[in-house]
Amino acid sequence: MGDLTDDRRPPISGETRLAAVIGAPVRHSLSPTLLNAAFAEAGLDWHFTALEVAEGRAGEALDAARALGLVGLSVTMPHKAAVSAAVDERTEQAEVLDAVNCVVVEGDRLVGHNTDGDGFLDGLRHDTGFDPSGRSTVVLGAGGAARAVVLAGQSWGGRGGGSQPHGVPRRGSRRPGRSGRPNGRAK
Repeated sequence: MGDLTDDRRPPISGETRLAAVIGAPVRHSLSPTLLNAAFAEAGLDWHFTALEVAEGRAGEALDAARALGLVGLSVTMPHKAAVSAAVDERTEQAEVLDAVNCVVVEGDRLVGHNTDGDGFLDGLRHDTGFDPSGRSTVVLGAGGAARAVVLAGQSWGGRGGGSQPHGVPRRGSRRPGRSGRPNGRAK
């Protein structure tokens, strides 16, 4: 892709297509640098930026994206669940996970996707050459990305104790262990 600071994009104009990442905080995101370099490499007149959106205002951000004609949004914390509830349509993975990390504008509809799990597995295959198909796996973590990886793993025949996404507790859940206490330990 070349030097990420090599700006070969045409100047932003009325024809430039816009996309963004929303989150809080999000100003530290490398997504604009990476995606703008990819757009330039592909010869696209597109621009990607980071938009700080306060918690509780994701619905307003979706309305603004629709009104302003953005082509899509990347979604990060704390908005994945709120965006999932607010889009017009969700893919099967986004529906099961109740989390959206990518919004694609299709005509007048906002379609929510969750690409966390498939993206992780694609990166694993590409970066390491490791194919997890049919292998037993362990996913450490209880957040949305961990649940997405577990769900994606089902599509490649992954096996393991936590292979059902509903079997992986959400971060901060107080799901009791065998003793009935939240941390699973007896008194």
